[in-house]
Amino acid sequence: MPPSAQYDPDPDEVIIEEVEAPTTATVPYHSAVMPGDSQAWANTAALYTQPPDPGRCFPGVLRPETKYRFLDAFNAMRARHGLAPVRYNEGADRAAAEAALIMATNNALSHDPPPTWTCWTATGAGAAGSSNLLGGVSSPYLTYEDDNAILAEWLIEGDGDEIGHRRWMLDPWLDQTSLGRVITVLPGGVRMDSVVMKVFDFPGDTQRRGGKARIPEYVAWPQGDYPAQFFSAHARLSFSVSEDPDAMSTVDFSDAKVAISDGRQALPVRDRRWDNEGYGVPNCLSWRVDGLVPGRTYSVTITGVRDAPRDSYSYTFRIIN
Repeated sequence: MPPSAQYDPDPDEVIIEEVEAPTTATVPYHSAVMPGDSQAWANTAALYTQPPDPGRCFPGVLRPETKYRFLDAFNAMRARHGLAPVRYNEGADRAAAEAALIMATNNALSHDPPPTWTCWTATGAGAAGSSNLLGGVSSPYLTYEDDNAILAEWLIEGDGDEIGHRRWMLDPWLDQTSLGRVITVLPGGVRMDSVVMKVFDFPGDTQRRGGKARIPEYVAWPQGDYPAQFFSAHARLSFSVSEDPDAMSTVDFSDAKVAISDGRQALPVRDRRWDNEGYGVPNCLSWRVDGLVPGRTYSVTITGVRDAPRDSYSYTFRIIN
């Protein structure tokens, strides 16, 4: 999904733009509202005990089962990476809801929304700065997305170069989260949907949980048998060392080499980059590879890693339907 020409998104932010007509399969709009999609939108009121009312700047109140279904989907995704489950922080609900309302009523995303924005609150703006954001510019063609579809968008990152969403979600030391979501259909059938997933700076938080036995040596995307829903062959693959919290921010990938093979031939690896910027997992090596197909097992070997518990790592993945 193309970033907005008017707004330069931060690394942990996805922009979904309104388009006049769909041009590729990756654009999340339909040329016509399909019956199934209309039914999904008709049922969105069931997600709330009190539905949102943007006209009154009221973000609504999500049902407990709505929040915990999202948590279950998130933890199931984390389990595919060998990561411990996170808990739900009810104390951050209101802040996340107000952040989602700010994004929905202004048809825009920002980690630092200005006070001039409609329905702005200091609490909501604070949550916007400590959360993953997802949203659609209001459109009659905006499709309803379930929990797995939302998680997939943050993992795939619109096939872009910045993968901050993914790094927060796959942080082995992430302890908790909260969900804000404002879904509404405006007069005339225009749809709005914004999602806020808080990932740090929780009320009453002390320090991140994590026992040595619960932390894997590394976190890779993808790894193991990985559902096609959570993958795009055009997205950047990524790898982070996660075993030693004291070394995570000093890992050096500057001389690292990445090799990928399907058992018969090596695949070309290109556009390699790395950083220690600390979005979720402090270190991250990422790259692109051409020729990946579902159902085939790929072996990945990373060598030349410095200032880490090991100087080489190997793992496999296979995209499954």
